[in-house]
Amino acid sequence: MSTSDEPAKKKRTRQLPPPYNALDGKRWIQNSISVWSDIRKSLEEVRLKHPAIFPEMLVERLIETFLPLQGEVILDPFAGSGSTIVTAEKMGKTGIGLELSEDYAEVARNRLMALSLEADDQTECKSRIIHGSALQLAEHVAPESVDLCITSPPYWNVLNQRRSADHKEVRHYGNHDQDLGVIEDYNAFLDELDRVFTQVLTALKPGAYCCAIVMDLRKRSRFFPFHSDLASRLQEIGFLYDDLIIWNRQAEYNNLRPLGFPSVFRVNKVHEFIVLMQKPKQ
Repeated sequence: MSTSDEPAKKKRTRQLPPPYNALDGKRWIQNSISVWSDIRKSLEEVRLKHPAIFPEMLVERLIETFLPLQGEVILDPFAGSGSTIVTAEKMGKTGIGLELSEDYAEVARNRLMALSLEADDQTECKSRIIHGSALQLAEHVAPESVDLCITSPPYWNVLNQRRSADHKEVRHYGNHDQDLGVIEDYNAFLDELDRVFTQVLTALKPGAYCCAIVMDLRKRSRFFPFHSDLASRLQEIGFLYDDLIIWNRQAEYNNLRPLGFPSVFRVNKVHEFIVLMQKPKQ
């Protein structure tokens, strides 16, 4: 029998799994680069003068990357001036934020209110800011109701120190007795973060991500690898350590000093870490 008489073989087609998000291939590659250097604050965000604000541009990128295609609810237990919640609302999602400082909770609410006033159809705001402690998260958020968490936990009590990189003025969150940022002992501070993120883990749906934006710390001669210590703690309470992104903020530091010069060399930290944790799917 000649080859021309042989039945044609069917071509095998590989069925692609359903897409996780709405990114196309080009954007997927851009977001997969391990160092993000193009994130900038808007003029409005600069004017807010929150001591540790992160830009809406950063939140938008994290949402488009880590929120499932059908995802809706985005949580920030340390909401600050509301970057996560405002961005979620702008993207048509539901943001839930907790903020201990009454002043910053009011700033965040005003930002949400401004969005509603700007909307052409005057639609009601879906997102909400709760004035309260992240330690009481479980009182406000139901188990397995959250599709993504984006947050920046307090940087221990280093915000009470003068910034060494550029000598800018100290700016305080406040001195509330439930403020994790005023705890003196580093391990006690991590213990309190355990309590918060245990509740975050419960609130997340299986397979959902938690993106924690943090910076390593130095207090005088002692260095604290906050990002790795936090990741270790979160693994101990049940999270999976999925990956790490570096947020390069060098463009924001235009007045660097030679730290420790000339006797002790010190590194000017101009980057933060985005620690990517995931709740197990099962």
